[in-house]
Amino acid sequence: MIIGESQFNLKEEYFACLALRFTPGLGPKSWARILNNYPSAYGALKDAANWADLNLCSENVAEAARSEVWRSSAEKEFKEVMRLRFGILPWTHPSFPPSLKEIADPPTYLYYYGDPSLLANPGVAIVGSRKSSRLGLEYAQKISGELSAIGVTVISGFARGIDACAHQEALKGVGSSIAVLGTGLDIDDYPQNSGNLRRELIENGLIVSEFSPGTKPYSGNFPFRNRIISGLSLGVLVAEADVKSGSLITARLAAEQGREVMALPGPLGSSNFSGCLKLIKEGAALVETVDDVLISIGHSLDTNAQRKFMPVSDKKKPLSGLCSDKFSDKKNNSIKGSERAKFILNIDDLDPDEQEIVKTLDKEGKLHIDEIARKSSVDVSLTGALLLGMEVKGIVVHFPGMYYDIKRC
Repeated sequence: MIIGESQFNLKEEYFACLALRFTPGLGPKSWARILNNYPSAYGALKDAANWADLNLCSENVAEAARSEVWRSSAEKEFKEVMRLRFGILPWTHPSFPPSLKEIADPPTYLYYYGDPSLLANPGVAIVGSRKSSRLGLEYAQKISGELSAIGVTVISGFARGIDACAHQEALKGVGSSIAVLGTGLDIDDYPQNSGNLRRELIENGLIVSEFSPGTKPYSGNFPFRNRIISGLSLGVLVAEADVKSGSLITARLAAEQGREVMALPGPLGSSNFSGCLKLIKEGAALVETVDDVLISIGHSLDTNAQRKFMPVSDKKKPLSGLCSDKFSDKKNNSIKGSERAKFILNIDDLDPDEQEIVKTLDKEGKLHIDEIARKSSVDVSLTGALLLGMEVKGIVVHFPGMYYDIKRC
């Protein structure tokens, strides 16, 4: 069941979003303006007569919405989507990604097959050339696999080459993968011979699209798809691209949306990586390892995670030697920078699996991620994701080669 689906009328909200989409004169920026002004899409549509007075659109557009010129098109798509049994995330659904609402031209809904809970994970987009080299594929495979192993979801565009490689490797890890399509969700023969990957994404990952059922892979669709790829991500890594690659469009959109832009340099003089070098010259982060990716997106991860942290009570017994500077004390909230006190972290504040990891590292010292899973008896599929969250909280320190230790005073 979709998270929060019982809290509102899914079909009603979806149909209202369709109405906005098919109202002449409205586009993504107008949709966002209108939807941000009302608690529900249905409520917004019911109040269409007042949109012009609220400076949400022109009188003519408001009248078109009020007089339901959209109805025939909306009903046609609604019926087809119900027939195909698409998953639907309208703007007001609790699982609709908040990050997409922040971009300049958001969709009013997403269609999906697979696991929509992946949209709540921290995500990194890995994109690149369709005609990829062996070296580019090796880069994409290594970084995708390592990101997914620590709980980061890899997002890409389901194209041949780098995209497909990123999806395939990420599906092996706990972070899994999200494919954003430039076609209708029901177009199952594009790219050619992608059926196995599509089925695996539906079973163990997620595919999403904003396009109507039956939408073919027109070239004009893909820049629209790219803004969703970057919009869902904390950062975009271009693994391999020449200067004319569409991946550079995704990188540009990411920069405009305030996301991190990263690129793999490749060998000097290689035309396959000329677009990557161009991005680096323009200020993109140069990435060689997964650690470089985590450093680039670390601020975004840290900002999201700190909302969950609370001060530690002096009445509880801390674990010996463990400290964290991610926690604050109301009495010391004026202390800044290097003068900020470090506060002992209470192990009782952690989840049971986190406690086991901390106890293991406290006893054993620095360990490889595989050893942490074995010695702490925590499911290996969860260990990477837990360590990522604990790193963000300042509980553990990540060393090169996938080694970790607790942060010690």
